[in-house]
Amino acid sequence: MGQTNLKILFIDEKRITSELEKAGYRKIGAQIHQATNFTQAKDALKAGHVDVIVINYDYAAVDACNVCEHFKKDKATADIPVIFTSVQSLPRKVANREMGPDLFVETPVPREYFIEQIRNLLEEKTRETARVTHPGFATFDFKGKTIECPIQDISRSGILLATDLGIDPGTKLSLTFELPGYLKAIKVECEVIRRIAGDSRRDVSAGLGIRFDEFSGDSQKRLEKYVAKTQVDDPKLVYYL
Repeated sequence: MGQTNLKILFIDEKRITSELEKAGYRKIGAQIHQATNFTQAKDALKAGHVDVIVINYDYAAVDACNVCEHFKKDKATADIPVIFTSVQSLPRKVANREMGPDLFVETPVPREYFIEQIRNLLEEKTRETARVTHPGFATFDFKGKTIECPIQDISRSGILLATDLGIDPGTKLSLTFELPGYLKAIKVECEVIRRIAGDSRRDVSAGLGIRFDEFSGDSQKRLEKYVAKTQVDDPKLVYYL
């Protein structure tokens, strides 16, 4: 995922208070938010974009399984991966749970390894959505200007735009783009999920990963037909959910 800054919400009794420890996370591309109970966690999620939720399974004040299930059922948080950490091996109660965590990590582990596991998880979830390359352009209004960006690829659930615009994750956009063979443009309300920093050494282009939220008219049906008809294997990693 290049050097994209991860925003992680920890639900745990332990507080990351030292500036040295915070700097250690920032150095490896992670911004930490913390909550010690369910109410604080909900407030943090409402306050801004979060890439992943990490719950300490051993934290007695929080029922990790119930909290995880709540996030999975809530439409506003259902797409956010949940990770359990624990000093014990994977409990059967967790392994057999239908709405359990996306990843279980036994601790302690090196900080760099833990962040790497999170990035790998996000990439795996991205790959679950079939996507196709698309040579067109998408337009949207931002800060009083109409912006046109090349489309790198597209799926039923999101789009990757080629741009170095500094638009923060969590920003809402009204997107319009055209599909070959259709007269009507696709119109959809979206949310920026990830901003990708360009890295020429790793052949990573700057871009915005955007999630589709609400389509206008029959736009969703037309997009699904187009993706199904055009779908091909694409080895590139893209970073929308």
